[in-house]
Amino acid sequence: MRALILHGPNDLRLEQIPDPTPGPGEVVLRTERAMTCATDAKILRSGRHPALPPVPAPFGHEVTGEVVAVGAGVSWPTVGTMVVVANSAPCGVCRSCLRGRLGLCEDLTYLWGTFAQFVRIPARIVAVNMIERPADLAPDLAPMVEPLACAINGVSRSDAAAGDEVVILGGGVQGQFLTACLAARGCRVTLCDPHESRRQLALRFGAAAAVDAPRDDAGVDAVRHAAGGRGADIVFEAIGRPETWQIAVAVAGRGAEVNLYGGCPMGTTVTVPTEPLHYQELRIQGTYHHTPQAVRQALAFLVRASVPFHELVGDPIGLDDVAHVLATSGPKRPVIV
Repeated sequence: MRALILHGPNDLRLEQIPDPTPGPGEVVLRTERAMTCATDAKILRSGRHPALPPVPAPFGHEVTGEVVAVGAGVSWPTVGTMVVVANSAPCGVCRSCLRGRLGLCEDLTYLWGTFAQFVRIPARIVAVNMIERPADLAPDLAPMVEPLACAINGVSRSDAAAGDEVVILGGGVQGQFLTACLAARGCRVTLCDPHESRRQLALRFGAAAAVDAPRDDAGVDAVRHAAGGRGADIVFEAIGRPETWQIAVAVAGRGAEVNLYGGCPMGTTVTVPTEPLHYQELRIQGTYHHTPQAVRQALAFLVRASVPFHELVGDPIGLDDVAHVLATSGPKRPVIV
């Protein structure tokens, strides 16, 4: 079969490799749609990721498709079932899992290799994080279940409630997902981004206001004013840069929650002033990944919500185009293999 294999930084090769066969508890999918994402772009630039196998490694992690083979012991799904698949599954028995922090599982099983004609799905993911695809969910949207589940997990860890002033820094895909989720909670969302097109998109995703990204003290003051004048009750940083982590603290109001949702490059550090942390009782937390519950909530939200998710998705591409698309900024792109 044809598959994209990562060999190192900016070295992604389309190769012919053997078709996969399922082991016990596993299934093989015929890929109907894979999808590009910002995480893929970061991995391509660096040639590594903490969860990625050593290179050369299969590439891609968002997928929907048809079950074409099942391994021993699999009673569901059956051959012919159309499914969506999350890119990991927790063990359920480690200390983090037993404390209910499934996204922090100490033995997550990951899925890689969705940029291929067929994908072998590990047994634990089959058992925990494979779901039948609703007939009314378009294949071009279905792979977004996984990244949307990350946003739902992030929001689930927040105390954001109806009427709260929420500021989101960053209007990329995750910023738009967070906007939709928080607006659905009844929050008043202000999204900050330097691009007018992203600001306008945020208004269609439920934001009450969309303003330019704060770059200095005047910009911070403008955001605080847009968020009710007192600063935000809740702040989500959805970019992943140390400087915007610092801005997230600056736009927060007294007693606010600051959610560092965007992951910064490995090895970077950030410095924040101590006064607001102590005297204003700011609560800072990070959020990472998703849970099986969030995956199911994402699927339901993707199907039922009156949100223009299709506006986040560009025209389909082929495997030959993936490397070029990941090297340029733009919308998520469905991949037809």
